[in-house]
Amino acid sequence: MNKNNQFSDEDWSIPIPLTTEILHIARQFANEQPILEKAQQVYLNTVAVCAVNNYLRIIGICTNITAGDSWNPSIRLTEDVADLWITGKGSLECRPIKRGALSCDIPFSAGLDRIGYIIVEIDEDQKEAILRGFTPNIPATGRLSLSELDSLLQLPSYLHTLRPLLNLSQWFKNIFEAGWESVETVLDSQLTQPDLAFRSKSKPNNLKRCKLLKLGSPEATVALIVTITSESTSNTNILIELKPNLSQNYLPANLQITLLDEYEQEIIDTKIEESKQYIQLDLTGEPGERFSIKIVLGDESFREDFLV
Repeated sequence: MNKNNQFSDEDWSIPIPLTTEILHIARQFANEQPILEKAQQVYLNTVAVCAVNNYLRIIGICTNITAGDSWNPSIRLTEDVADLWITGKGSLECRPIKRGALSCDIPFSAGLDRIGYIIVEIDEDQKEAILRGFTPNIPATGRLSLSELDSLLQLPSYLHTLRPLLNLSQWFKNIFEAGWESVETVLDSQLTQPDLAFRSKSKPNNLKRCKLLKLGSPEATVALIVTITSESTSNTNILIELKPNLSQNYLPANLQITLLDEYEQEIIDTKIEESKQYIQLDLTGEPGERFSIKIVLGDESFREDFLV
């Protein structure tokens, strides 16, 4: 990627007006804080997130501003967070700097699971936020120089290269990605006799979603069911199931499912030599942890990337 020092300020710095709405939200969040220093931090973080959110929506990038940690009162109170959820991609950190600053310190907590970082210069006198650029990564020192930033003109193409990411924590907020339906909805969509193929024991606090995967012929259609249960503030139990569609009694032979960690290392690799009624993978994940599942049948394959 080209670096910002190859562009003039007029070429890549993007000013965003600080609207009445942005300032109102920032003041509201700041007023919730117990001390002045924390209130100022939350105020600037919120302004930065709102400014980036407005810019991304203008250029057609879908966001969900309320899904980030920066919109969670409890996390806002205890951590330095300025994240914005990019729909289907992940969290983008929006770090504020004061007018004239040449670098920005990135908090350790903001480096765990971010897909990128946008630096936002707050000019309260002019009532504008200047988006100075972005970077996919941060230095090991945690201090980012503005000279290391890429042009924001390259952000859309960068986001396009990222694999779609399914945020399981949003399920607890009843936010679900397209294609993931309730088991009952999937059952109702099947024009076959009711069957017990999708039915499994569940706890009252389970959240379960299902997606049909067409792996070639109609007979090879399988149901991917993901059930999550919050075990504690730091752990989520995740049950992954593969079951046949309602017109079949067994999964197709030679179906393969692989569980990958965030480094693309295989954790589990299972291949059905003979027809089975179901496959289950039971795992536990911590907040910010990523994993992927890959399902293969002959020349057909499906992959889903998850964020806990």
